[in-house]
Amino acid sequence: MYDIHVVLKNIPGELARLGETLGANHIGLEGGGVFSVNQHSHAHFLVEDGEKARAVLIEQGFEVINICRPLIRKLRQEQPGELGAIARVLADSGVNIITQYSDHANRLILITDDYKVAETVTRHWMV
Repeated sequence: MYDIHVVLKNIPGELARLGETLGANHIGLEGGGVFSVNQHSHAHFLVEDGEKARAVLIEQGFEVINICRPLIRKLRQEQPGELGAIARVLADSGVNIITQYSDHANRLILITDDYKVAETVTRHWMV
């Protein structure tokens, strides 16, 4: 799985255009979200084939910022404080969380500034 980061114009129909473009090219979304700030929206979605997603989106004029392997972990939903615990372990290891969202299987998706360290220190929450 790959996280694809796309900047959208913060206007009606832009997310629809992104979804239609991916769907027409048989690219499914496994999780993600869109976060708007002023005139732009930052979309992060989990896709199986990051390079194919990048290619079709760029072809349609989308601004693709990055494609990367996310850290995928599973929080114990019945235990309050799990997000804080994993975020604390990362922070104490000097790792910054850049993006966080969930996938369709209720797994935690993390984009960090140091994948290797993040992967090591969060093994307690491995899928």
